[in-house]
Amino acid sequence: MKEIKIQNLKGTTDYLPEEQVLRDKIISILKNNFEVYGYMPIKTPILNQYDLLSYKYDEDAEILNETYKLTDQGNRKLGLRYDLTIPFCKVIALNKDLRMPFKRYEIGKVFRNGPVKLGRMREFYQCDVDVVGIDNRMIEIEQLIMVKKVFDELGIDIVIKWNNRKLMSGLITYSGIKEELIDKVISVIDHKEKISKSEMIKEFNKIGIDDNKALKILDIFNLSLDEYNASFKDTDNELIKEGLKEINEINDLINKCNLADNTLFTPSLARGLSIYTGIVFEFFDKKKRISSSLGGGGRYNKIITDFIDDGNIYPACGLSFGLEPIYAILKEELSDNSLIDCLIIPMDTEVESLVVATTLRNNGIKVLVEMNKRKIKKSFEFADKTNIKYVIVIGENEVKESKYTLKNMQSGNQELLNTDEIISKIKNNG
Repeated sequence: MKEIKIQNLKGTTDYLPEEQVLRDKIISILKNNFEVYGYMPIKTPILNQYDLLSYKYDEDAEILNETYKLTDQGNRKLGLRYDLTIPFCKVIALNKDLRMPFKRYEIGKVFRNGPVKLGRMREFYQCDVDVVGIDNRMIEIEQLIMVKKVFDELGIDIVIKWNNRKLMSGLITYSGIKEELIDKVISVIDHKEKISKSEMIKEFNKIGIDDNKALKILDIFNLSLDEYNASFKDTDNELIKEGLKEINEINDLINKCNLADNTLFTPSLARGLSIYTGIVFEFFDKKKRISSSLGGGGRYNKIITDFIDDGNIYPACGLSFGLEPIYAILKEELSDNSLIDCLIIPMDTEVESLVVATTLRNNGIKVLVEMNKRKIKKSFEFADKTNIKYVIVIGENEVKESKYTLKNMQSGNQELLNTDEIISKIKNNG
């Protein structure tokens, strides 16, 4: 018989019940907030045409290097989706009768063959919200308000770093860099908070920018918002002008909506992907328990417009919450609480025990029935080791009297109660 080494692939994992319950709780909080803010659920396929996934990028783009590529039996080039944005663009293109603005959310698996570290896997969930059909700063600020609300409910204090891609592009052309190098320069600048100044200069050198121009670029991306407003008050650079206008609108709304304590203007933030056309933002754990972002998003007005190419404009704005980094923070708080409220031990009363279990379950109590006829001592040991708080022993006398012995495994107390009293006791954690 062929021997195999039983293991998970690098960047994938299994989640046991206690872990999956926490992940489901995170998803539930996200989903509830998405719906409160008017986003509607959709589902898109994991398998896609590779041409669709690569539509917006050069073949040497990092995201395509991380894309899982495969072919089907018809030798067609396919790929596993690396995010939920491109599939969303496809949905808009295939459903021309959608009413605008259209707000959607999707929670599903995506795949990236990239580096693996804490909070970053190769098979992972993205939890996205997007809206198409609104082109003003009101939707961006509403999304930031939602981000704050979600993380308040999760119990994570965050800082939302934000910027504008128009300003970045304008500052780069202002620095004397050719237009065709803008995306490559932005990609380098996006690493400004992660690598040293000398390493940044080396990265600039790799794309043909000498030390003097590199230093000039780094200097101009070190200014504060007040300094940008003062320095470029009378600029004729349209990208800088538009970028600052949008930034000041967002900044004003941030202050009016009491978000200042949780936001930070960060001129080097680019969000990596070239799809973004305006405001971009990422959110981070203030306690720095994890270095990667907990999610992010921004304005992308061109991708759906260019993708559909029917003469209409499809302005869009969206964000993605990273389930994996959020889970990586919250799993440290996993308790030893059992997922089961009560264990029922039948004493030759299997049918009657199932009837009692059904009554408890119908009242929202999580019940396990002992079905292997273990000795009562072994059953109590099982309940103790799995942190089940309550045990009910059902024998013939209990069935006749319709009263059952309920034992609290934590306190050791036990009482003879009817089903209504048992339900009340367990629900009130008595």
